[in-house]
Amino acid sequence: MHTFIKIPIVSIALFCIFSCKTQHFITPEYGKTDAEKVIQIKKVTNFRTVGNIKNTEGRTLRAGKFYRSAHLHKLKKRSFDDLEKLGIKEIIDLRNSKEIAQKPDQLPAEIVYKKYSAFEDEGDQLAQARKLVLKGKVNASDADKRMIDFYREYVTENPAIIKAIITEVLDSKDPILYHCTAGKDRTGITTALILTILKFDKETIYNEYLLSNNYRQDLVQKRLRLANSLHFLYPKMDLQVLEKLSWVEKRYLDAAFEEINKKYGSTDAYIRQVLGISDTKRAEYIQKFTY
Repeated sequence: MHTFIKIPIVSIALFCIFSCKTQHFITPEYGKTDAEKVIQIKKVTNFRTVGNIKNTEGRTLRAGKFYRSAHLHKLKKRSFDDLEKLGIKEIIDLRNSKEIAQKPDQLPAEIVYKKYSAFEDEGDQLAQARKLVLKGKVNASDADKRMIDFYREYVTENPAIIKAIITEVLDSKDPILYHCTAGKDRTGITTALILTILKFDKETIYNEYLLSNNYRQDLVQKRLRLANSLHFLYPKMDLQVLEKLSWVEKRYLDAAFEEINKKYGSTDAYIRQVLGISDTKRAEYIQKFTY
């Protein structure tokens, strides 16, 4: 039995730059980009707005209301104007305190910054997990299971924090940006919940989620090529672990929704009981964010 559990597995990928074996890389599933408007912010990966998609009531999500991305640690001052032009007034950081301390966001002084971590890395488990990965004590199957466990736990273990995150986004008067480290897992779950509240169907929600693979494709492939060429540095490490931690998969998001259904009976019940959103309030949010 491995000793690392209940940790931000997605963050291990930041450390796993080197690998052991030459092998064929998997091809991830990508999202359809028909409704996507590409927005470039230098030194920020996986940055996008969610919008121009239709919900089950035939209403269209307004673009530019909320944005999602990876961390903003490398955001340069010359890019501050880009955030201002988008009207973003508030940033929500979903990372834990140790991640934030290691790579704090670089932001304009006037931006409102808030952090909501649904878990903390107690006992320095992340560092311990990194050692296990580099020693080859974690394989792709282990990583896959940990990812699924992470998604299950994220939506149900700290419901008050999840409620605070969702409420902060939906009650915002101005455009808002929320992010984690890679902008794919915690940020992906948050977006999926918001779209569920706004009554988008599963296909639309999952397509938006998979777009993280599109936006991170160059970054991940570069990382994998580098890992493959420098395998001699960590000869025991399984490169497939890095792959598992780099891409998003539908099965991961499935795990989150399955856990919600298992614990609360349905997503509608979760929205009412955990997120504290009544049917009336939900209708108000739909009116606010769609047309």
